[in-house]
Amino acid sequence: MVKRIEKYFSWGSVGLLLLAITYTLFQLDEEALWDVHSFRGILSVIVVVVVAEIYLRRKILFEKLSFFEGLFAVVAAAIVASYLYNFKLNLGLSIVLLLFCLGYGIYKRTFYKPHPIMLSLLAFTVMKLLSVLWATDRTTAFDHIDYYCFFLFLPVISCFYRPEKTILRAFIYIPFFISLLLLLLTVADYIFLMHYLGKPLVSFLTLDKTYLGQHLDTGFATYYQPIIWSITFHPSKIAWGFLVIWTMGYWLWREEKGRVINTFQFLLYTFLMAMIALILQARVTILGIFILISLFVWVSLMKQVKKPKLIAFFTVIVFVIGSLITKEIITNTTFFNDEGRAKINEAALVHFKEHPFIGGGAGYETQLIHSLNINLNSLHNEFLTALSDQGLLGLSFLLLFHVLVIYYGLKNKYFLGIYVLLAFAIFNATEGVMGLPICIPFFLFCLIPPKQT
Repeated sequence: MVKRIEKYFSWGSVGLLLLAITYTLFQLDEEALWDVHSFRGILSVIVVVVVAEIYLRRKILFEKLSFFEGLFAVVAAAIVASYLYNFKLNLGLSIVLLLFCLGYGIYKRTFYKPHPIMLSLLAFTVMKLLSVLWATDRTTAFDHIDYYCFFLFLPVISCFYRPEKTILRAFIYIPFFISLLLLLLTVADYIFLMHYLGKPLVSFLTLDKTYLGQHLDTGFATYYQPIIWSITFHPSKIAWGFLVIWTMGYWLWREEKGRVINTFQFLLYTFLMAMIALILQARVTILGIFILISLFVWVSLMKQVKKPKLIAFFTVIVFVIGSLITKEIITNTTFFNDEGRAKINEAALVHFKEHPFIGGGAGYETQLIHSLNINLNSLHNEFLTALSDQGLLGLSFLLLFHVLVIYYGLKNKYFLGIYVLLAFAIFNATEGVMGLPICIPFFLFCLIPPKQT
């Protein structure tokens, strides 16, 4: 009986959750539909379902883990999952995670040689913080890069604590399962909204951000409504959160051969995520899905090639072709092309020549944008931000960080770090989360090839 409950609980809980969502939505009037508090009951149900799922699957999720390592996995998973609901919760949880890992490493008297990946991250962080010294407006300069202080501690803590490979099961599955439930909630909310508005369910296929009009009271486009359950309430950030968790889920599904995440779960997540990306008109996630799927296919093909030189040669060719295709899509389609961002990106490339080596200092990007009379505070591109604020030296450290993750991933046949970093790179090229607390669990658990048990 217990084994049957463990086997079918996930799907039974999904069915009950859908019933709870449907019942709740039909009880809401138009005003309540736009109130985040209206969804607290559903979110409470999700929390209960997740706790029960973790308990029922505790043997496989926490297999060969000590109590403390299991605790670290849960805290790290909570940081990732909470980003979707309220990204500001990450700060406190990230501090707790770093302190736990440091204390555990000191207690176990472990010490690891500093890893090149973390050293490159440290070099980039130091460059970021030092750029305050040559900023033209030092009073506000530190406000632009204060969150990078976390990255000073991450390389140090990685010398005392390195997660084992088995911890990745719990770290990945918990946010994956939570995200699957949130995707169901979002899709159900969208279906209810379309029924309420009397519009076709496939309206999102128009690839037009005005496809549902504006909400009279808030001024937000109506397509925001399916994520009203989130305090984050930012389509691109939430869609990207689903995307990066999906990349980890793919790796775990392949690595464990369906033992932790089964094929149907992964395919359902993929379908729902693609649908949500279109519903939210999240351009970066739509592109990201195609780019990452191409990477997954490419890795599978390259596993059949035995010569490293051929792999490198083919990879460079495909990367160049893929980059050119992506550029053409972005520049030649009205949906993906953003003239405002294209204008500030072009200005950043022009003005970096004024401070080519070390950049204009922290916050220089904001001055550059305001000089164009554009009401933005950042370039929404972490690579161009590094170029404008820290110059070629800063950009070189950032690119070195990416290159080393790819190098050690290929060397150790550990693709999780490559997948996760690519998901970050795609988002950092259009929005930007580099340096924020959400990076802590991903960088600590995913980038460095883990210890083998």
